[in-house]
Amino acid sequence: MLDQKDKVILRILQNNARTSNAEIARHMNMTASAIYERVKKLEKAGVVKRYEARLDPAVLGLNLLAIVLITLYDLTKMRATGKELAQFDKIQEIHYIAGKGSIMAKVRTSGTEDLEKLLDSINLIENVKMTESTIVLKTEKETSALYLE
Repeated sequence: MLDQKDKVILRILQNNARTSNAEIARHMNMTASAIYERVKKLEKAGVVKRYEARLDPAVLGLNLLAIVLITLYDLTKMRATGKELAQFDKIQEIHYIAGKGSIMAKVRTSGTEDLEKLLDSINLIENVKMTESTIVLKTEKETSALYLE
């Protein structure tokens, strides 16, 4: 589906989504219109889902990163519970998992008191049996970029 030129374009866009078609074209020895057509094709195919800015959580006062394992009473209601969890703005990611817990959530808060309030709200969800939190001390790598050969 993807050729080498598409992969180069995707690598550039993952690194900086604001890179212009002209700049990509110069880098690849192609025309800006050819890059435009390829990017539109990648968007239409759903390879490029959206463009977004990555913000620095520390600058915004969101200094605490936690991974929360959520155990449910009824696994048949997992997706419904996930949709309820998705309503919390401080939850960045929700993953349905196998193993310990049923759902894993990536959470950013301003500190431990803020995390405690969020956990209290999560525990009020009817299908939530318990939560177990792991606080991240330091992050070495965090990216949304996908590996492209």
